[in-house]
Amino acid sequence: MAGEGPRVLVIFGPTAVGKTSTAIAVAERLGGEIVSCDSRQVFRNLDIGTAKPSAEDRARVRFHLIDVAPPVRFLNAFEFKLMAENAIRDILDRGRVPIMTVGTGFYLKVMTDGIVQAPSADKSLRAEFETIVHEQGAAALHKRLAEVDPDSASALKPNDTVRVIRALELYHLTGKTRSQLMQSGEMRPSPFRFTFAGLSLSRDELYRRIDLRCIDMLGAGLLDEARNLKEKGILSGDFASKIVGYSEVCAHLDGLMDEQQMLSKFQQATRNYAKRQMTWFRKHPGGPWFDELDTGIVDKVAGSD
Repeated sequence: MAGEGPRVLVIFGPTAVGKTSTAIAVAERLGGEIVSCDSRQVFRNLDIGTAKPSAEDRARVRFHLIDVAPPVRFLNAFEFKLMAENAIRDILDRGRVPIMTVGTGFYLKVMTDGIVQAPSADKSLRAEFETIVHEQGAAALHKRLAEVDPDSASALKPNDTVRVIRALELYHLTGKTRSQLMQSGEMRPSPFRFTFAGLSLSRDELYRRIDLRCIDMLGAGLLDEARNLKEKGILSGDFASKIVGYSEVCAHLDGLMDEQQMLSKFQQATRNYAKRQMTWFRKHPGGPWFDELDTGIVDKVAGSD
């Protein structure tokens, strides 16, 4: 929970667990609208492979933060936070109930914990820090971070060089540590009050749904969608073509694997993605978990507080 302001109901869980169908039913019950907290559904054109809500779903309930960005890079956390907070305010201003469906844990974290609009990466600084790692080892860089930002150093392992470098970079570019930025008010938590409802299934049932969903996506025309996007150049770059689902389909279209291999790898990659999501959600954000197969799931989620 964060803030003491208006309530935002958060429904979280791994891919294919049933977040969208549950959220739609809850939104209809409460008079709500759905804010998608998904790093892939924000992209325009990538429809079938990102499991966007159908036209029928969108006719039942209004969705936000779907089809809002070109598939050239993931939205950074600050960009997402601004867009999500604007959507929530718009929903509240119209007397509706905001409901977030969360598949991307880090986006939820910045909504609840806040984030600073930090300077962009500095190539020369990063090169300097990477040289220290290469010549002196990760521990030497971690020690340097401990000298200027002990709080961040204690939270990071020496071999987590990406985050150690970013923490040092932030300090050198702003002159402040992350803790100081929070205390100064430059990193504010959200003004909303979040309540959480996690959806779960047994691993066997979740994986069964994932495998069937991949088959259904191919049956719904994922191959044709990817072929069309490749012809338009949308899947020709290094980014979009590596998103789960599109990565495997593009490899098949390029003749690198047959259709059965493509399906098998697509299913495995999606199961791995779900496993990573569950690992994160078990630690954050807390709150009750509900079995998605429970016949009373809508009442229980709608009543979460």
